[in-house]
Amino acid sequence: MTKLRTPLSFSRAITTIAAAIGWEPAAKVTGRSVRTVRHWSESDRHGTPTLDQALALDRAFIAAGGDHGPILSSYGLQLDVALVDAVACRTALAEDIAATTRETGDAISHCIQALHPGATPAQIYRAIAETEEADALFPRLLGRLKALLPGTGAGREATGEMR
Repeated sequence: MTKLRTPLSFSRAITTIAAAIGWEPAAKVTGRSVRTVRHWSESDRHGTPTLDQALALDRAFIAAGGDHGPILSSYGLQLDVALVDAVACRTALAEDIAATTRETGDAISHCIQALHPGATPAQIYRAIAETEEADALFPRLLGRLKALLPGTGAGREATGEMR
């Protein structure tokens, strides 16, 4: 049975390397057993090579005629995905800040009108409605801010690290 390996994952990169150089040579260049290297190639296992071992695997792949370092490429693509998610999140946050600022400004303006002597019930109701509209935007703003915190998992779907 062929195991599926997640796109951009280290397990797929290691499988690519082993297909080119063999499992025994992969184990030899990393100083680990064939079983360990095979475990690194399985998406449902959590082990990965050290940086030195990853470098050795990429170098062996290139020495065998490969045109790139599969592990290096995987790492670079995973980083790109994470950065795209972070930029998109910041862009959405900026848009939400703009909307919240507009709505809050409208609410304050109508509240000031409701303060004037002789303000009508319609003006007071309008101030209430505008304030409620502005208030409704803050939970989304808080969600966007919390998404910027480290460890929120940006890009985990693309890299296959769904835990």
